[in-house]
Amino acid sequence: MKILDNFSFSLAAEDVLSAQYLGRRDSFPAPILDSARGAIEEGMTLFSPAAVYDEFPVCGFDGETMILSAGSGEARLRIGPKVDLLHAAERVLVGVNTIGPALERRVGELQANREPLEAYMLDAVGVVALGAVGEALRRIAEQRAAELKWGVGAALAPGSLLGWAMNGQRELCSLLPLDAIGVQLNPSCVLEPHKSASFLVGIGPTYRSSRVGSVCRFCALAGSCWRRRKDEHTE
Repeated sequence: MKILDNFSFSLAAEDVLSAQYLGRRDSFPAPILDSARGAIEEGMTLFSPAAVYDEFPVCGFDGETMILSAGSGEARLRIGPKVDLLHAAERVLVGVNTIGPALERRVGELQANREPLEAYMLDAVGVVALGAVGEALRRIAEQRAAELKWGVGAALAPGSLLGWAMNGQRELCSLLPLDAIGVQLNPSCVLEPHKSASFLVGIGPTYRSSRVGSVCRFCALAGSCWRRRKDEHTE
């Protein structure tokens, strides 16, 4: 198990606005760009990014369930009908990342003070920042695969991959000490702080790609995700 807490990243106003306009990168009006830049400036004072991750050998599959070697026993992850996306994996990297609770609290304050535009823009900044933290974990999976002279599969997560139910968070997150980065799983299987995310990436010698891909066409959010246009070529 490893913890990352020394993230360094920058955000652009165009990225924040693209997140709100489903991938559009048109020329935005100056007042909107200024609002996004102000939200980024405030957000940078609120982030406390961190991630915890570990690598687990794959023991095999039982129908729609992946079986991992974890500690002195086994962990079973019921991925669902798209478990075949992991059949090439000999190891998986499991990670959880967060930007911390402060931005969430500030968004709540802005909403309570009836400043909806500011709250909306700051929340969008948080979404993009969380994506940047997750991207760092994906690069780690790629580096690990390169060390082994293997390839990597797509990033998968409960609640987004069709067929992998949200309650799959319990089994996935039980593999990691979430409290080490101040994250917990609530009774509805939602990570808190809400600007947190989990994922799993397969690593194996028969994967063809050196870059972690997406599975947009199998995603429960395929019709509304702002990342789709950017990542769909990696499916």
